[in-house]
Amino acid sequence: MHCTSNGKVLLAFADEADRDRVLAEPLERFTEHTITNPAQLRHELDAVRTRGYAQALEELEEGLNAVAAPVRQADGRVIAALGVSGPAFRMHAVDVPRLGLLTAEAAQAVSRQLGHIDRGRVAG
Repeated sequence: MHCTSNGKVLLAFADEADRDRVLAEPLERFTEHTITNPAQLRHELDAVRTRGYAQALEELEEGLNAVAAPVRQADGRVIAALGVSGPAFRMHAVDVPRLGLLTAEAAQAVSRQLGHIDRGRVAG
């Protein structure tokens, strides 16, 4: 969960006890970009909640980048993550903010279909 965009979304919006349990375990390194420091990952999860999407830049495997955003049910609880991934040579790090916002907008549209009413806009 700590090195994928979908996993980061689910961790960012999980209840604190579940998040603490995951962060208490050793965080496995998959590439040189994998975040394995729990304090650094907590900071990243705070950023996910602020900007409305998660990113993983070659954290799970070299050459793979991804973004994901939360899907909410009617009561606002995050029940899924909508993600987009691609090879780093096509999904450049510079493109991630734009793709993250587009993914967040798509996740909000799915959430609306599930009865969730947006209380704000996607961070940008």
